[in-house]
Amino acid sequence: MTRNTLASAIRGVHRHKFSLVLSVVGLAGWIPCAQATELRVASWNLGWHISRAEVPDWIAQCSKPYEKDKSDGVWKLTESGGTVGWFIKESRAKLQGVDLSVMPPCGVYQDIRFQGLAVTPKAMATRSRQISDIIARSVQPDVIAFQEVSGTQAVIEALGEHASHYRVCSHDAKFKVQRLAFAWKKEFGEPDEACTTIDALALPALPEAQQVRPGFQMGLRINGKLIRFMTVHLKSGCVSPLDRGRLDGNSRKDDPCPVLQQQVQPLEDALEKLGSGNTSFVLIGDVNRNLWHEANEVVGAKAVRSDGSFDLTKTRSQETLTQNLFKEINDGVPASSKATLMELTCPGNDAMQALCTRSKTEAVARKELAPLASKDGLGCRNPVALDQILVSDDLKSKVLEARKVAIGPYGRSLGPTDTKPDPLLAVSDHCPSLVTLRL
Repeated sequence: MTRNTLASAIRGVHRHKFSLVLSVVGLAGWIPCAQATELRVASWNLGWHISRAEVPDWIAQCSKPYEKDKSDGVWKLTESGGTVGWFIKESRAKLQGVDLSVMPPCGVYQDIRFQGLAVTPKAMATRSRQISDIIARSVQPDVIAFQEVSGTQAVIEALGEHASHYRVCSHDAKFKVQRLAFAWKKEFGEPDEACTTIDALALPALPEAQQVRPGFQMGLRINGKLIRFMTVHLKSGCVSPLDRGRLDGNSRKDDPCPVLQQQVQPLEDALEKLGSGNTSFVLIGDVNRNLWHEANEVVGAKAVRSDGSFDLTKTRSQETLTQNLFKEINDGVPASSKATLMELTCPGNDAMQALCTRSKTEAVARKELAPLASKDGLGCRNPVALDQILVSDDLKSKVLEARKVAIGPYGRSLGPTDTKPDPLLAVSDHCPSLVTLRL
């Protein structure tokens, strides 16, 4: 038995068990007493993960040749010549017939030289099996939130042979293909509060093409106590003011920060509802924002508003911008909404952990982060800064660990060879995040 297998077996014995304790009432005797439950809550952005049934249409569309129309910048289908969709190098290329609301972009997988890879059904099946192995061996979640999945079936396939142990919910056919989902152990039963989208986070007042992702929430009753779980995948590209991501800025064409700014208020509203009734909660997911830079109030992320006020507990007008998403939503009013940001530790040697620590106060260049992103580190292209976990303040004393989970060599894509005609596709550009609670 390997060390990992032994550890897994020990966890299984100690989780959800009963012990005998000595009664101090009357004659000494043994009575059954429920022991604390160890609950593992995880999150993983699976990077445009779609179900097997959705793969053929995507492959068919990206296998066609295209030629760029200079009049509108769109790559149009062509009968002769042109460039096959997989191999178009232009960043954010718009391809005729490739609708990103229902399918991934053609260039989602690239090799180490940033050359596009032609996806095959076999390559996608291999990737799905690898995702399942990582979840089963390294994450072992009781509850797991997913981002960038196309729906319930995509999650079931990602769980693989272990899917029968979980219940799954997603917002199938609602919003765009980068959907959110939860999976939780069947022993917890049906949700005490049903899975539901938080539509306001999608910014429905914007034109449909500009709308972003909603939130997703559900509640489970564990040991007789309701715990709410909420997952988000906020607007990307506005990570930190130390890297062109000033939340109250608008410095370039299509700057994403004004969009993220609009998500602050609906996120605060959702957080306040999450803790209503003094209910314990976990907010987890791809925040696309370095909340530690905000917690530490780096330059450009002070707890201040555009009107010069510092009291973030007061109601903010729609025109008043904030510099600090984390402190704006987590102002402690009402008290039941107060949350603690988990410090996710990184595996590896001292140098790896030092990079992990530096990222909380600095904008560490991607080149410098290379060891942490390598197969000998965490293995994912986005090892730090984006994925976050917050727990209600009543749960912070119950946290046993909070960490990133390495995916090793599975975070890279490799092109086909003479002996292996199918490419090897990265399981994701994110690593799982995990918090373990003793309830």
